[in-house]
Amino acid sequence: MEQWLSKSSVQSVLFNMNHINKSLSEREVQKVDGIIGADILNKGKAIIDYEKNRLYLKL
Repeated sequence: MEQWLSKSSVQSVLFNMNHINKSLSEREVQKVDGIIGADILNKGKAIIDYEKNRLYLKL
C-alpha cells in the first residue's frame, strides 16, 4: 500500500500574496493562491487531479 504525504508532514513557508495579486488584477489576470516549488513536486512525485482539485505527493 502506498503512503501519501499529509500537509502536516511537509515543511512549508507562508507569505502574503496580496502584492502579487494586486499586480495581476491590474492586468486582468487570475489571482494566485499559492506557489509550490518544483523541488516539492519532484520529490513527492506529484499527481495533480484537476477534476477533484487535489494534489497528491508520495511519501
